[in-house]
Amino acid sequence: MTDSSAKSPVTLVSAPGKVLVVGGYLVLDRVHSGLVVGTDACLYAAVQTQAKAGLTSETSPSSSSTANTTIPIFVQSPQFESAWWKYSFDVESNVLTQNQSADNGTNGFVQVVLQATLGLVSQYKPAKLHQLLASSGSDGSGLKIVLLADNDFYSQRETLEKMGLDLSSASLGKLPRMCGTGTTLKNVHKTGLGSSAAMVTSLVGAILSHFGVVSQSDLDHSKASSEEARRSFRLIHNIAQYTHCLAQGKVGSGFDVSAAVYGSHVYRRFSPAVLDSAMAEHSDIGEIKEAVSPENPGWDSEVVPVSIPPRFILRLADVDAGSNTPSMVKKILQWKQSDAEKASQIWCSLDRANNRIRELWASLVEASAADSADYNRAVDWCAKSKSSSWKDAPNMANSTTHRLLAELVEGILNVRALQRQLGQNAQVPIEPVEQTRLLDACMEVPGVCMAAVPGAGGYDAIFCVTLGQEASSAVADMWAKWTEMSVGPLLANQASSGVHILDPKQFPNVISAFD
Repeated sequence: MTDSSAKSPVTLVSAPGKVLVVGGYLVLDRVHSGLVVGTDACLYAAVQTQAKAGLTSETSPSSSSTANTTIPIFVQSPQFESAWWKYSFDVESNVLTQNQSADNGTNGFVQVVLQATLGLVSQYKPAKLHQLLASSGSDGSGLKIVLLADNDFYSQRETLEKMGLDLSSASLGKLPRMCGTGTTLKNVHKTGLGSSAAMVTSLVGAILSHFGVVSQSDLDHSKASSEEARRSFRLIHNIAQYTHCLAQGKVGSGFDVSAAVYGSHVYRRFSPAVLDSAMAEHSDIGEIKEAVSPENPGWDSEVVPVSIPPRFILRLADVDAGSNTPSMVKKILQWKQSDAEKASQIWCSLDRANNRIRELWASLVEASAADSADYNRAVDWCAKSKSSSWKDAPNMANSTTHRLLAELVEGILNVRALQRQLGQNAQVPIEPVEQTRLLDACMEVPGVCMAAVPGAGGYDAIFCVTLGQEASSAVADMWAKWTEMSVGPLLANQASSGVHILDPKQFPNVISAFD
């Protein structure tokens, strides 16, 4: 790194992607909850205060900046073509202005996060911004922000093709970490891991940490057990939910942001009314501060941490066929209103089925702790057998774990049947027939205990849960040979933790972006 007098330390924060295992559509309603699993694939936001002498001509503030009231900001996303934006933040008026960009375009999510979060920094730590402002007036100091992502957030099909590699886990493992996408942010093909929610969360966390609004130690999961740390997480969560909703132009369920903050958990959404004042067209920073406050009782979302049963491996795949999730959700909700009685029946049945999956996961975690020998013996046997044979295996009749695993298979098949029923009634392809054939084939692979479409469903993704690495590899081999659709494996696995402070020295891609 460079001279500390010209550049401050880099603040690096990560936030994970997500998979909504069960709870699609129902999670929109506070009556119901969803099981969301965080991934070890993350988005990264890095922030550094730099003096003008330490900035390149590309990153220096626009000549339109007013030196005595504004702080120059340069944001770069180096994995994309033409992806940098110059802003100035007026400390007196709390107004963010975009001065320039690579393609004369905007980045709505980044702009909303910067506007709101820096405005809140001015409320929580005004001296920090004025200190930076004073430096800006004397030496042009400003903020440089770098946004990066693990490869799984974006389809690597074209990259592998250009390299002459097949679409396989082995080929993906040959790609450099945080590799370039070869396209623009607007045109990149996303894999459905929740990149916008993870980006928003990591950027909110990085800015708040950089200015000391939250302590960096609070975001260290090995230490973050105090009430102050929990408060920091609530603040990041509330600001991230607000800015994500504002950038989208609507208040969604929020499960993706919640996963980015908290990792794997059972999620029950917050009441949308908590953001009414902040989402209003002419809301001021005082109203926003009050709305996102960790002490605001209107934030009534529920987060119950989830432990993933031992030896379970989550496998994800990007299917090369598109789905329009907002359109699907709109049609489902329209049908729910037009046929309320039938919708209520399916909703209640699906809620019971989803709850059963969560109960079985919890019971399996308990079984592994109560009798690890039985647990491992049952997993070993099931890992080598097709799930259709588990229920009637006489040699495992007295095993609690074996019974639970067999019930888990029945449970996910029931969830899928109800999802198809919901889709057929609403005329929405939640589990299209092509996906049904693929998922049924996955369930025929020995050692697979779950296979389904995540979240809202559709054509573009599937997940499998396998018992051990051998079954996981067998699933990947099956995907590689599947011809009806192109099934691209992802390398991401499940992870329990959420937003996290990191040591930049462990991430050369980040450090090189600031050189």
